[in-house]
Amino acid sequence: MGTKKLETEPYNLMTSDEKMLYDVIILGGGLMGSAAAWHLSNLGENVLLIEQQGQNYHKGSSKGMARITRSSNIEDNALWSILNDRSVREVQNMIRYLNRKGVKMTIEDIYTTTPISYIARQEELNRLVRNLERQDVHFEIATTPEEGKAKFGVKLKEGTFLQREYKTNSGTFSPQKLIQALHQAITLQGGKIMYQTEAIGIEREGDHYKVAARKTKQRPQALFARQLISAAGAYTGTLLRHRAPYFQSLIRPKRVFLAFFELRDGHWQHLNPEQKAQLKNGFPLIDRSPHDQAEEFFAMIENYDAKGNPTIKTGGHFQRSSVKDPDDIWGQKLSQEEIYWSKAKLVEYLKVLNLPIEAMHIKLVDQYSCIYSLTDNEVPYVTQIYDENLHKEKNFVVIAGLSGVGAKGAMAYGLIAANLLLGQRDADTLSQDVIAQLGYDRMLKERSKT
Repeated sequence: MGTKKLETEPYNLMTSDEKMLYDVIILGGGLMGSAAAWHLSNLGENVLLIEQQGQNYHKGSSKGMARITRSSNIEDNALWSILNDRSVREVQNMIRYLNRKGVKMTIEDIYTTTPISYIARQEELNRLVRNLERQDVHFEIATTPEEGKAKFGVKLKEGTFLQREYKTNSGTFSPQKLIQALHQAITLQGGKIMYQTEAIGIEREGDHYKVAARKTKQRPQALFARQLISAAGAYTGTLLRHRAPYFQSLIRPKRVFLAFFELRDGHWQHLNPEQKAQLKNGFPLIDRSPHDQAEEFFAMIENYDAKGNPTIKTGGHFQRSSVKDPDDIWGQKLSQEEIYWSKAKLVEYLKVLNLPIEAMHIKLVDQYSCIYSLTDNEVPYVTQIYDENLHKEKNFVVIAGLSGVGAKGAMAYGLIAANLLLGQRDADTLSQDVIAQLGYDRMLKERSKT
């Protein structure tokens, strides 16, 4: 097999006299990379996880203390439900391992089990109900303003419906806490994590891979492994530009903004207990009722302060703009138009909840720009790559294109990647059909179109 010269060779890579050869190096220590590293270390592999941030993970679409997780879905296949439900089970397995090692933790430390609300147009109702009947989930639906008032105490707009999912571990979960737990479990199993280390090049060397990695303010060094996983998020295209350059056209990074709001001047204390309960039970929310897809809105309670006042995180999956350099995005401030949109959508939903909260009662307390990495159909890839000779590289797996749907299924994506490297088939809920929707043949087909 031919090799390509590393762009980093002029950096005079450091290599120790006794070359350490890992079983697997995972590039990217966010949710997906950490999940893969955990599964592999738990199966006895000698694992190295490389993460360019520190132990306090603060960049990426996984930033913050809350992301939405739900089992029900409106799509005609059960892909997202299967990935979500399996991910929850794998978190439970990891927590049991940590408990055996003396780490006190419960799944409730990661998942917040509140109802999740879903609002959409009436024309989507039949498809949703048909799919819900095939899923193991308890739900209630209000299809008219009258039902909305009677069941949930809300003011539904004509032509919309509200579905609420009631299922243990559906609602929100904390990506930060899950990453921290995964890293703890990885190290307890003997895996190694290198923080503040950037992978800057990949080369095939005989029967293994050489990774050029640069720790902050240090010379690049050479790391070696028999197998690789890339879970580099928005940096996938750049990282793989020599090894698998086609990912630069298969994956498109897009900026998405988040705005965080609180009630101002003690307004939270002015609400009565029933109104506070109504607000709490009304989040998290996904609102797909507008006809313009770009107006899809999500919101969730990020945390509560000492007085119980909630911070509400808001955003829109389809509020997207182009990305030239990912490093320029994380600190980018929101425009006034973006802040106005976020606030207006939140106030609109608070009126649906029948709460006496106006725009003057809420204030912006934080903002954040993150990056979604998108495929054309917004279904991610978990696949092996092919080399310059069009041969599948069974020892190199990429997890990419997670969009806004990656977090809730992170443990399942990591398990699929681990199984691909080890040549194992999952005997449980991850059917071959599910894996195929994410996998190699699909990647080849979509690559041929670009």
